[in-house]
Amino acid sequence: MRIAIAGGSIAGLSAALTLDCMGHDVCVFERSTQGLRGRGGGVVVLRHMLRFLENHGKTTREMISVPTRRRRSLDHEGNVVHDEPEILPFSSWDAVYRSLCALLPADGIQYGRKLQRFEQDTDGVDLFFDDGTHERTDVLIAADGTASRLRTQLFPDYQSAFAGYIAWRGVVDESAFPPAAVNGLAENFTLYQQPGELFMAFLIPALDGSLEPGKRRFNWLWYRNESDTTALQRHLTDRFGRQHHASIIAGEMATESAAELNQLAKACLPDVLAQLVLATKTPFIQAIHDALSPAFSSGRVALVGDAACTLRPHTGSGTSKAADDAVSLASMLTPFTSNVAETLAAWAVERRESIAQLVAKGPRLAAHFGLDNNSETGPA
Repeated sequence: MRIAIAGGSIAGLSAALTLDCMGHDVCVFERSTQGLRGRGGGVVVLRHMLRFLENHGKTTREMISVPTRRRRSLDHEGNVVHDEPEILPFSSWDAVYRSLCALLPADGIQYGRKLQRFEQDTDGVDLFFDDGTHERTDVLIAADGTASRLRTQLFPDYQSAFAGYIAWRGVVDESAFPPAAVNGLAENFTLYQQPGELFMAFLIPALDGSLEPGKRRFNWLWYRNESDTTALQRHLTDRFGRQHHASIIAGEMATESAAELNQLAKACLPDVLAQLVLATKTPFIQAIHDALSPAFSSGRVALVGDAACTLRPHTGSGTSKAADDAVSLASMLTPFTSNVAETLAAWAVERRESIAQLVAKGPRLAAHFGLDNNSETGPA
């Protein structure tokens, strides 16, 4: 079958890779003109994604991740108040993305193709792009993220829900600091928690993939409750004055928001952690949303990744879920599938049930950290 995938992020590329391996004619349509290299921050690379990459290529844990050795919690003075062994393989969104891109055929991704809408019938799906072009395909996979336009077309009455808190995020080179200043942070998973906020930091590979000490990068996240809708709208307005639904990428945050972030870091964080924020040239921001599509398929259209279900980041399962979405879909949608709509419907029900516990886990973890709609806002 000819299969179109709208969205060239990790979920879209994972689906493309598995469906291509099954013998389908697959094409990814990505709206950005130059791809997504260099975007995103750190991710936990759990065994599902590692196994996925290893099954399809030569990428291994040691090639794309920096292992942490210990989990440590700090007080406001920067003193260690909790310390225990913990091995977690942290990587970067970009490292996983580049690994997937390298495994796909060179002509498998078309950049600068923004899918505006689709129409489907019993035999296929018609795709209409913003440049006026048209494509006909057997199956459409929506992998266009939390604010999925395709999900909105399928289920116009559904909207994702703001979870009540935001995540300031950033990546900064390890070499930006004297070794003594970050020695306690290197190869440790470091946390700082106060009512209504949680800060965490860990090392990830360099932008070129290097894992050499001194060339790696620190990834940091700062979750903070945000009940002020005016402040939320301000944070989600970029430097060009454009309003965003859930996030602003690195380099596009408004100057006023970046200045506010630095002021918060100086006032609220231990110095050893504040230095990471203050040294970050292009921080970015994410408003945490819950999205669970009413269904994961409709006719010949299926939803994967965040378009189907956006997990809370505390589960550390985003990339693994993308891999599992792809594998489960490809195992059902074989070249011998006779009734596409029925097959996708069966897959959708099974997939939705399989992630139910993971969906429920995120809000529980957030509540444990004091991050939810009912918690008090963190210190300003």
